[in-house]
Amino acid sequence: MGGMGGMGGMGGMGGMHGMGGRPRAQQQQQQSPEKPAPLVRTLAVSLEDLQKGVTKRLKVTRKVRDGSGRTADKILTIDVKPGWKAGTKIRFPDEGDEYPNGTTQDIEFVLEEKPHPVFTRRGNDLIVDLELTLLEALSGFSKTVKTLDGRILPVSASGSRVIQPGQEEKFPGEGMPISKKPGQKGDLIVRFVVKFPTQLTASQKEGLKKILA
Repeated sequence: MGGMGGMGGMGGMGGMHGMGGRPRAQQQQQQSPEKPAPLVRTLAVSLEDLQKGVTKRLKVTRKVRDGSGRTADKILTIDVKPGWKAGTKIRFPDEGDEYPNGTTQDIEFVLEEKPHPVFTRRGNDLIVDLELTLLEALSGFSKTVKTLDGRILPVSASGSRVIQPGQEEKFPGEGMPISKKPGQKGDLIVRFVVKFPTQLTASQKEGLKKILA
């Protein structure tokens, strides 16, 4: 009978069998499939639209997870805020391709600023070139520039003021909206481009020597 007590010890071994089996099975949990990298697309926007804001509606085509290989179209809407800059990212979770493993791709749009024929953007400022003749740079001028939104600003120089090539004049608050500071704008920078004559007569050169000597 004492030996039977020893058999009770064997029951303890059965407990060890349980320790070696079930906990190990619990540790072998299936990992969720990794989400695929987003589909990245470019969103090209004009400088005018970046100044006032615009709503863009874009059609995207995605693969459907039904085993047929078919695709489906969807319209995504992006509200471009005034003052957004190139490189701004807009992500749409789970709007991309559907994969057989149960995951769905995100779509990410990266804002790209379209080149403008007149203005160049520098941060929140706008730069516009204004051509002057050498005579205008030396003796004065009265001109106008048109802002990005179509208004007219006077630009002039008079008296003893002389304009240097590349010199800039700032018009505060006439630049791009600052997206993180509603109601505030950057500046408009007028950059003077002085055009020198390609040739001068001998008498003109002598006259300049007398004036500038």
